Amino acid sequence: MTTPALQADRPATDPAAGENVPARRERLTTILGAHTVTDFFSFLFIPILSVLEGRLDMSPREGAIILSTGAVCSGLVQPFVAWLGDRFDTRMLSPLALATAVISISLVGQATNFWHLLVIQIIGTAGIGAFHPAAAAAVGQLSGRKRSLGVSLFFFTGMAGGVLGNNLSPFMQQRFGLPNYIWLVIPGMLTALALAWAIRRVPHRHHTAAAQQLSWSPEESRARWFAIGVLYVGNVLRFTVNMMLVQLIIRWTEHAVLVREAAVELTPALRESAAQLNGPMQGAMQIGMAGGGLIAGAFLRTHHEKAAIVVVPIVGALAVLAFPYTPGAVESLNIVSMLMPAAFVLAIATGVGYAGVVPVTIALAQRLLPHRTALASGLMLGGAWGIAAIGPPIAQLLINALGLTPAFAITAALLAVAGLMSLALPSKLLSRVSPH
Repeated sequence: MTTPALQADRPATDPAAGENVPARRERLTTILGAHTVTDFFSFLFIPILSVLEGRLDMSPREGAIILSTGAVCSGLVQPFVAWLGDRFDTRMLSPLALATAVISISLVGQATNFWHLLVIQIIGTAGIGAFHPAAAAAVGQLSGRKRSLGVSLFFFTGMAGGVLGNNLSPFMQQRFGLPNYIWLVIPGMLTALALAWAIRRVPHRHHTAAAQQLSWSPEESRARWFAIGVLYVGNVLRFTVNMMLVQLIIRWTEHAVLVREAAVELTPALRESAAQLNGPMQGAMQIGMAGGGLIAGAFLRTHHEKAAIVVVPIVGALAVLAFPYTPGAVESLNIVSMLMPAAFVLAIATGVGYAGVVPVTIALAQRLLPHRTALASGLMLGGAWGIAAIGPPIAQLLINALGLTPAFAITAALLAVAGLMSLALPSKLLSRVSPH
């Protein structure tokens, strides 16, 4: 006989009562597509940060503030929005948030100083963050028993948007100029309208989840929240590594351009060259994040989830550690032309290392808290991401104090710690909350 605690973990078999499977798939596909557009907007600034610093006469410290502010606003808003959605039993905050983000970020070309850009970043990234909890929970609900795969697809489509943003933004800036980013508001608002249609009738939770949650013993409840805590701290560390690497790779590409051109100072032209290198490198990390998450969702069995959460970050730490040594390695082998391909491959590996298991943590958190799937998603995504805002300033401080290579080494150690601490996850509990 199935216990109430196990029953509470069973995903809804009818995510949208009275709706046929093709209709659910259309709504699911629309939400996934909206995630691609959302994260496209969220990554428009990063690959052209060096250009923005030059255009607005910003210092590297101010550039790091822009990055960390984005992480704070995008992250910390998510648990609050998730609670608000639960409180009023609505998912419509997601399309409203996307519309807000689209309008704000499309104004980047109108900024004339650091403070203008900071306001745009605060409003835009808060909107980006507020999109995610309800959207992630809706995808999990619509996916039924394939929740892990659905969440992995959600993660994948977001990373695809990040890859597009990282690679297209330098091209758009060079070809059309920053003021013309304002035209992005048209496709962005159309996406928000489509999302409103797709998400408005998705049930907020399985209809028996709240009642079943009341049947948990105090020990069961404590064990679940302890596991949520371990997953949360692990994601804080993983996302902090993510943000540190964003900053480290920006400075690595600037250094690579200076070395290549035998220059000592970044001119506007050299900043453009650095942006052309930075975009693909940041995109490569996104490819690793997306590919790793999709593979985990499609092929990882639930009884292997804990092992993956432990091992993948440790292996990824080796790629982070190796990254700054690529110039010396290819030069010693007399194949300098392999520098960018080698760095690209390592960037992909770092993305797998710090983010490949994130969809697993989201799906697992939703199963641990079946009565609060939006809150579970918000904690694993934005709740962790917001703390990661310390990443860029820490990375810049490490570069200034120790140099680029030691900064990469410390970042690698932090990622390894994220894997090791996940050994504390209670294995018996994880086996009980597996889908049946």
